[in-house]
Amino acid sequence: QARPGRVSLREHDTLGLPMKLEKWALIAEIVGAVAVVISLVYVGAGIRQNTDAIMSANHQNLLSMDIEKNSWFRDGEFAEVYILALEDINRLSAPQLRQFRTYVSDQVNIWENVYVAHDNGLIERSIWKGYDQYYSNQIRLPAYLYIWDQYKDGWTGDFARHVESAIDDSAD
Repeated sequence: QARPGRVSLREHDTLGLPMKLEKWALIAEIVGAVAVVISLVYVGAGIRQNTDAIMSANHQNLLSMDIEKNSWFRDGEFAEVYILALEDINRLSAPQLRQFRTYVSDQVNIWENVYVAHDNGLIERSIWKGYDQYYSNQIRLPAYLYIWDQYKDGWTGDFARHVESAIDDSAD
């Protein structure tokens, strides 16, 4: 029996805390752990929604770039320049060559944009594959190769290596 002024050991846990306080501390720990898990689930859902929104915006941006690309061909004079370049780029006048070079550079910029978005996981794989196949085929055309060979150092190393790989694949 405990003397007056002293507390019985049965009323305390092994740390010397009253038993009721220990139970409340344990309950608080459990509630805290559950709250952390719920918070993580909420943050994960938010990140997923944000990623979906970014992927959708990137896809919309690519469609806008495609529309811009197609607008070049609404200009009858450029359409003739394009056809002439594909037939024999050496027949282009200096202004025509400049116009065609700008067009090809714009197209390679779109390809690089898609490459970077894919590399960062910001577009669907199927979209990447479609763009990559299209631009891989374009870059292999002699007129495109002519422009690429002159200006390939203007693009990032990883992307430039990817383009070179696409060109090399056509040699197989």
